[in-house]
Amino acid sequence: MIVRGKAQWAHVFEPNELSGKYQVDICNLDKKTVKDLEAVGIDVKTGKGEKAEKGRFIVAKSAKYPPKIVDKRGDLIKATVLIGNGSEIKASIRPYEWNFKGKAGVGAGLNSLMVLSLVEYGGLDDLDPEDDGEDDDEL
Repeated sequence: MIVRGKAQWAHVFEPNELSGKYQVDICNLDKKTVKDLEAVGIDVKTGKGEKAEKGRFIVAKSAKYPPKIVDKRGDLIKATVLIGNGSEIKASIRPYEWNFKGKAGVGAGLNSLMVLSLVEYGGLDDLDPEDDGEDDDEL
């Protein structure tokens, strides 16, 4: 299946430290995509509260192998490029069944990822200076 959306928390060149898997949240899915994913049994989540900007989303994962990562021309993207939140992506996923501690479901396996519009991750935002009119020479 091909899924289009916006990337969040892309860990596609190295595994995520918490899960130990290569993964990406594919967010802001359109209604047709949600319907197609649910038709094969994949649970589509809805962002709420602090995660409301995710809209409808899935977490696509690969446990053993890193996915192939390419740009919109099909050229490989170097592992030094950090895919930031909001990057427009297209992903090839495959549904897979899982069972863990009495729970079962269908997950989204991540085969490959195409970055259509890159928002490069730049680390923490810089703080803007504040001018309160006082002299802070004592610092």
